[in-house]
Amino acid sequence: MIRKLVETALRSSTHDVHLAGDGKEGLELIARLRPDVVFSDVAMPQMNGFELADAIRARPDIAHIPIVFMTASVQREQIDECFRHGGAGHLAKPFTMAELRARIAQFSKN
Repeated sequence: MIRKLVETALRSSTHDVHLAGDGKEGLELIARLRPDVVFSDVAMPQMNGFELADAIRARPDIAHIPIVFMTASVQREQIDECFRHGGAGHLAKPFTMAELRARIAQFSKN
């Protein structure tokens, strides 16, 4: 549901938006497309957001890409875990489109 919301909200933006169904597919897209920023849910099938981040950070060719974690948790421990896995930011769900656009602008080269 979040993917559809993000896709709909950013459809009219100047940014290229690519969506993955799970962490494994996301890693393949990231390696191929080299995006300016990655937004990742923490809870995903096949490879969760933390595993995805660890896989990104383990690859020198894509390790520099900022990762913003999207999670329903606002618990300090969960947010700290995001940063322990190399997150550059955290976006609490539900979030507004203004918050999402601000995070994109913070990390985007466009």
